[in-house]
Amino acid sequence: MNTLSQALARRCTADWARAFDPAQRDALSACVATAFVDTAACILAGREEAPTRVVAQWVRRRGAAGPSSLLFSTEHADPASAALVNGVAGHALVFDDVGLAGHPSVVIVPALLAEQERSATTGFPVVQAYAKAYAVWGELVRRTPVSLHARGWHPSAVFGVVAAAAGVGALRGLDEHRLAHALGMAASMSGGIVANFGSMTKPLHLGRAAEAGIHAVDLAEAGLDASADALDGPAGLLSALAGGAAHVDLSPGLPDEFETTLLRRRPGIKKYPVCYAAHRCIDGVLDLAARHRIAPADIAAVQATISETTAAVLRHHDPATLAEARFSMEFALAASLVHGQLGITQVSRAALDDPAVRALMRRVGTDTVSTSCPLEPSFALTDRVRIVLNDGTALDSGPIRFARGHAELPLDDAQLREKLYACVGPHESALAQRVLDQVRGVLA
Repeated sequence: MNTLSQALARRCTADWARAFDPAQRDALSACVATAFVDTAACILAGREEAPTRVVAQWVRRRGAAGPSSLLFSTEHADPASAALVNGVAGHALVFDDVGLAGHPSVVIVPALLAEQERSATTGFPVVQAYAKAYAVWGELVRRTPVSLHARGWHPSAVFGVVAAAAGVGALRGLDEHRLAHALGMAASMSGGIVANFGSMTKPLHLGRAAEAGIHAVDLAEAGLDASADALDGPAGLLSALAGGAAHVDLSPGLPDEFETTLLRRRPGIKKYPVCYAAHRCIDGVLDLAARHRIAPADIAAVQATISETTAAVLRHHDPATLAEARFSMEFALAASLVHGQLGITQVSRAALDDPAVRALMRRVGTDTVSTSCPLEPSFALTDRVRIVLNDGTALDSGPIRFARGHAELPLDDAQLREKLYACVGPHESALAQRVLDQVRGVLA
């Protein structure tokens, strides 16, 4: 039997140092550095958020001492608990990167950072561990062409566990046999539903995936086994998620380009701390407002055109909490237009309660189309926004193919650094620099 768990374990236990030429290796290291820096920024931004505080306090009560730091502070816990807390913080503001139908780095990076602090491993072994985890995630997505969001599953929560196990297992040096068992165990530890989007449980999905990935590796190393076909069997993870084996690719073997997944499909960095499903349209209204110098009081209506799936994700049309506001197209576009930008400051309780934002939210509507983007299947091929002014003037963004920060429109190093410093307080520049140096040192 040659199952998917076994094939993935075989490729992920190999040394990838010689799988790339020097230019590819440099590009791979740069991709991973971006993922680590961006995730670190998001952890810092989310360290004081309610879900982070609750989960961190729960971990403290467990008294799980260990070598891995919580929230880049002097406080430490066991690796799995640290990955849990840091993963929750990294997703608390929905500001972390996007790719492979989910949020890969906020699962993979906290798991690897926690494991790295345990082992003190640095350099290319950490780089390739991230690349391996990302490739595993990408392979699971490739084999599952149906929209998991539309079926109610949170892809990051179900695929992230398996990816985290692959990355941590590779970094720890598990042999092929034990890593295959870890991947099979991870399949049974996966879970997370779209119904919890807009609640504190949504960031828990990501932290739990990072934590469970480490637990799967720990248990496999201790001798616990799993079914060989836990991923690709007729009753395995992929078939269960998609509604049957007929809806997934269960063919044996892995593609030749498996190792280059990260180079071919890099994650996008988010410019706005709200659900990524709204980002194209946020770009559109900000561009129109800047080009035409629109005042919020001049606006009669705003109409966003997006896919049916992203419309379902942006499910809170009259948000009562800030968590719900992050999954509201109405709030995202209204706040953007009122403030002329949408950063951490503008996505706040004060902004949600602002009468000007509330009034404009009532003028935001959504249409859906059935087209699909081949790179981001949950999205329409293009989004679009139209703003109608009180005098009848109609302004049209035209088709919006990618959001700024997407791999096709990447942020540069200066913009990434700017995001990092925006994620800490005005008097915490030294903290931002320390974390930047720490993360870069892990990969050097």
